[in-house]
Amino acid sequence: MSSLKSAAVFALAATVASFAGAQAPVAAPSPAPAAAVKTAPAKALDKPLWASLSPAQKVALEPLAVEWDKMEGVRKHKWLEIANRFSSMKPDEQARMHEKMREWVQMTPEQRRLVRENYTRAKRIDATQKSEQWEKYQQLPEEQKQKLAAEAAAARTKKQLTNLPPPAQAGAKTVAPIKRSVPPAAACPAGTMINTAASTPPCVAAPATPPPGSPAAPAPNVK
Repeated sequence: MSSLKSAAVFALAATVASFAGAQAPVAAPSPAPAAAVKTAPAKALDKPLWASLSPAQKVALEPLAVEWDKMEGVRKHKWLEIANRFSSMKPDEQARMHEKMREWVQMTPEQRRLVRENYTRAKRIDATQKSEQWEKYQQLPEEQKQKLAAEAAAARTKKQLTNLPPPAQAGAKTVAPIKRSVPPAAACPAGTMINTAASTPPCVAAPATPPPGSPAAPAPNVK
């Protein structure tokens, strides 16, 4: 009887121990250390920067001042090519170029990409057309080539003459002709007259005149 009680006690103790083990909380694994977040280095700005441009280049590229430092290097060099010949443009051409720059600044990246693609396509077509025209020119007879060359030279000459600036009229002064000072008639003594042929001497001898009442010389008798 006592042995049965002991066995029952041991069984109950084993059951309680197994139940307690099942209810024991499982320790959560320690969290792995957070990986260090790597920040990408800031992209270096392509040169030249706005501060390094010459005064003339800044004047030519003034509408692009805000966007300049953020541009790609290839795009900067394209604009610099225009800036280097900006001073040789006429005032109306300079105004049109500045207007194009302002329009470009206001475009979105997608619009700028389309503009570049259209420009590249147009240049490619233009180069193809020039090549075709050159091949056609080579097939012309020599007389026709000389005629076309003469017409082109005449057109260039006419254009140059048309583009000549008009003569400056503002501030131009008309030079009055130099008048020779003539002494008054009273300054010449009797028997002389004013010398109209030169400035010196002012008076010359007057031609001899016959005294009044003297007979005129008879005309020669021509037989």
